[in-house]
Amino acid sequence: MSATAVTESLDYAERWLRDGLQVLHPALSVVQISVDMTRAIERLDRLRHEGIRATSTHLLVKAVADALAANPNLHQLTVGSRRQRPVTVDIGLSVSGETFVAPVLVIESADRKTVGQIAAETIERAPEARHADRRMLSALRTWGWLVPFGVVRRAILRLLFASPGFRRKGAGTFQVTTVPGDWALTATFASAGVLVAGRILDRVVAINGQVAVRARMTLTVCGDHGTWDGRAAGRCLSAVTAGLED
Repeated sequence: MSATAVTESLDYAERWLRDGLQVLHPALSVVQISVDMTRAIERLDRLRHEGIRATSTHLLVKAVADALAANPNLHQLTVGSRRQRPVTVDIGLSVSGETFVAPVLVIESADRKTVGQIAAETIERAPEARHADRRMLSALRTWGWLVPFGVVRRAILRLLFASPGFRRKGAGTFQVTTVPGDWALTATFASAGVLVAGRILDRVVAINGQVAVRARMTLTVCGDHGTWDGRAAGRCLSAVTAGLED
């Protein structure tokens, strides 16, 4: 009888990554909203006219950072029995990588930077983040076998992720990611929450009782339910929406 599938063992880099996902499993709360991106697109056009290579992703990073800075009670990390309220907003921006866990570029103090500075830093440091991810995967594939048992790997990872500093270094205090589709959900993993942005699409909407076509984006906040409730996620989305629409 012919084989129906080829079976292979996961390399040790993938085993470490999968163990990390098992260790990080906070309860999830989700809130979603559709945002009018008309003014955001106009702002991008002005920035590009000034020679700034900004995208909607950079506007999102700035809007999220400003929203959290303006609502410090929302900006917190809860790790075990400890709550940390960071002074600055460090946004973890997902970039494309080689595995099912995307590397994260941490933009420190994003609330204190302009959109232009965020765009320039992203363009400059994205290759650096991918290189660091490849280097980590190579090290895990070479030396990961030294901890062959999953239960031991997970114990080590629990110890590491019990440190708020370790989490902030790897994922920031809040994450932003974009998807090629309309919307998506994700677990929060190491940060207090993740804002997922879909594509900007033209949609038919009602404005003052009249039918109109507007460029809109679906934003989804996936929050750690042990840190945020639905109202907190809603306040965050409202502040981000104001930053984009105004």
